[in-house]
Amino acid sequence: MTTVRLTELIDLSFLQEFQDNFALSVGMGSLTEDNDGNAITRPSRFCEFCTNIIRSTQVGRRRCQEVDMLGIAEAIRTGRPAVYHCHAGLVDFVAPIILNGSSIGAIFGGQILTAAPNEEQCLKIAGEIGVDPDKYITEIKKIPVISEEKIQAAANVLFSVANTISKYAYQTLKLREKNREIVLAYNRMDNIFNTMSDGVIIIDDKGIVRQVNLVVEEIFGKSGSALLNKSVNELAGSEAPFVEGVFERQEAYNDIEIFNDASLGRLHCISSGRPIFDDQGMLAGGVILLRPIKKVHNLINRLSGAQAAFRLSDIIGQSPAILKTIQTASQAASCMSNVLIEGESGTGKEVFAQAIHNQSARRKGPFVAVNCGAIPRELIGSELFGYADGAFTGAKRGGRPGKFEFASGGTLFLDEIGDMPLELQVTLLRVLQERKLTRIGDNKLIPIDLRIICATNKNLAHEVEQGNFRQDLYYRFNVISIKIPPLRERREDILLIFNSILTKMANELGRTIKVDSEVYLLLEQYDWPGNVRELQNIAERAISVTEGDTIRLEHLPELIIDNKGMSIQTSTTTKPVNFREPVKMKHNLSEQERQQIIDLLFKAKGNVSYVAKAMGVARSTIYRKMHQYNIFH
Repeated sequence: MTTVRLTELIDLSFLQEFQDNFALSVGMGSLTEDNDGNAITRPSRFCEFCTNIIRSTQVGRRRCQEVDMLGIAEAIRTGRPAVYHCHAGLVDFVAPIILNGSSIGAIFGGQILTAAPNEEQCLKIAGEIGVDPDKYITEIKKIPVISEEKIQAAANVLFSVANTISKYAYQTLKLREKNREIVLAYNRMDNIFNTMSDGVIIIDDKGIVRQVNLVVEEIFGKSGSALLNKSVNELAGSEAPFVEGVFERQEAYNDIEIFNDASLGRLHCISSGRPIFDDQGMLAGGVILLRPIKKVHNLINRLSGAQAAFRLSDIIGQSPAILKTIQTASQAASCMSNVLIEGESGTGKEVFAQAIHNQSARRKGPFVAVNCGAIPRELIGSELFGYADGAFTGAKRGGRPGKFEFASGGTLFLDEIGDMPLELQVTLLRVLQERKLTRIGDNKLIPIDLRIICATNKNLAHEVEQGNFRQDLYYRFNVISIKIPPLRERREDILLIFNSILTKMANELGRTIKVDSEVYLLLEQYDWPGNVRELQNIAERAISVTEGDTIRLEHLPELIIDNKGMSIQTSTTTKPVNFREPVKMKHNLSEQERQQIIDLLFKAKGNVSYVAKAMGVARSTIYRKMHQYNIFH
């Protein structure tokens, strides 16, 4: 707890004036001390005897202090002024100054006698404190002799004054504490005011701006001093909802979109506000909250998952085809041009789109994905461009921004762009050319700053020839073209992807999973019409139905197992092999071994265990030889 000092709570000049007048009128000495025994006023009418004799030695000063402390204690105990004899034989009195039950100082009076001094006693005291006895007796005889009644009356006066000072000190302390609370509350509110993510405008009852926070300065691009004392209409425009809500209806409003061109610039915010009333219930002003629309969109995108998760390094593959595609995507990420990604379903078009975004200069902005084929034809316009209040039956009150606005500052991914209706393609082309849009049912132009990445599983050039897609829009999109190869055209990546998926899932499940070699051969043989998405489905299914630690043929779906034994392409240096049709080979050792394996597979109808037993080797050796000789079954 902070120590309270008497000097901080009273007017010392007033106390000094009172003390001087009191000492002069009663013919006594007086002094005020704090709780530590330190004088806080100048001595009033102090006699030479006390100043130059009694208090001239350390012993004398210590005895004076001890006796005075006993007097204060007695006064506090009795609740009355204490009249007492000091160690030198003089009569003193004291009135303590009390605060919250404790003494914080005292007013002393006295340095008088009620009878002539006893010389024998004086000589004794002089010897004890170490002063000249003759000088001691000479000076004490100069002390006036006053009746006990007058001394008590003087003590009562000091006691009354001390009580008054105590009350004043208490009021001063409480006022100081209240002021501290007010300052603390103001500092807290000021910190909140200036650290809020929303802009805050305080206006008076005339609509004049009296205070703004830092966010408002950022919104308008001006310093606080330049915004103060201006009409709120200058800041937000006369059509701003709080002009009517706060001043005319005197009602609060919440989350109203403001899109106005005011004298200080364009304002596009979500606003809330409420009026402020005085103690008489009269309107005294209002508080307006402004949240920049960009912050609103960022919050919505973050909560709705409109963020890109994949990077180019996440794309698995070592085939020349996929490596070339990744290189093209990396080049696309380094510029701001629109991108068209073409590929069959399941090849990972959105993965590439997210990876391009995450490597581009817009990676800190939102990534908003829209599946044009999944939105009803009559709703796709409002979904992309938004709509104004009352634009159509069932429209949300206050309107709603579209995906283009949400994606501003980042990337808009239009998946299945080939399914976009022709009539909407005209609007889309105009938005791309002007970099501005108009919400459905509105006439205000909203600037947008985004990059478009489109994807389709159709041949968009063919769609243009058929009249299903606008040629001018096709050229707008197809600045950079990326074609993702299907999985059947990069078979060397199949096992890489499959193992990566298995490893991730096994780690999540806390399992150790092995794969039978026959499974690998079938996976490489299958054509994967569903591409990577189908492969991921097969991997998840296999690990889910496997009770042990090894994935075998019986854990694969029948569709893949039925593919067993079908002819597939070997490497470019070896002819295609079908073990159901034996092929004559050259008679060197390796070719003979290869031919032997093919013949046995043909005879056993693909049973690898039979081949291994017939050749006297382990089944794993047969699989290794089959891989070495490019034999697939």
